[in-house]
Amino acid sequence: MTTFRILAASSAAALALVAGGCGSSDESRSESTPPTTTAQAADEDVTTTEPLPEPITAAETRWLQQLESYYERFEHEFARSGTVTQATMLRWARIYSECARMLRRAGDPGRLEPAHRLAERGCNRLTKAARLWRRAGSVSRLGGGVVAGTPDAAQFERDFNAAFEATGNAQYDLQEAISRANEIRKTLGS
Repeated sequence: MTTFRILAASSAAALALVAGGCGSSDESRSESTPPTTTAQAADEDVTTTEPLPEPITAAETRWLQQLESYYERFEHEFARSGTVTQATMLRWARIYSECARMLRRAGDPGRLEPAHRLAERGCNRLTKAARLWRRAGSVSRLGGGVVAGTPDAAQFERDFNAAFEATGNAQYDLQEAISRANEIRKTLGS
C-alpha cells in the first residue's frame, strides 16, 4: 500500500468516526438543547429595564450637607485643642450639645434614613458627652486640673474619661452616617 493510500484510509477512518458520532457532542447536544442561532442569542441579551430610582432630592442633599458641615466643625474643634482647659471643656459641651438641634433643623432625611439613624445615635452620644464635659469643667480650675484627693477630683476623673469615650463613639457614628449617606447617594445615581 502506498503512502497516499495509507493517509487516505486514515483520513477516511477519522471522518467516519466524526460523522458516525463516536462520542460526538453534536448528537447529544441536539437531543438536549437545540443550537442557538444568532438572532436567538441577540434576543436573550436584551433585558427588561426597570425604572431607575429618582435622583437625590434637594431636601436629601441639604440634610447630608448639614450633617457634613456639623461633622467638620466637630472634627476641627476636637483636633485644634492641645491642652484641655476648663474653657475647652465648656466650649466642647456647647458645640456637642448642638448636634441634636442641627439634626432636627436638617429636616427629613428621606431615603437617607439609614444614615439618619446612625447620626441620631452619634448626636445622642454627643449630648451625653456635652453633659459630662460641663460637669467636668464645672469642678475644674481654669487650667483644667483639680485638687488631688478631693471628692471633686474623683468626680472629674469619672466625667472626663466618660466624656472622652462618648466623644470617640459619637465621632465613629457620625463618620459612619456620612459614609452610609454617600453610599446611598451613589446608588441613586447622584
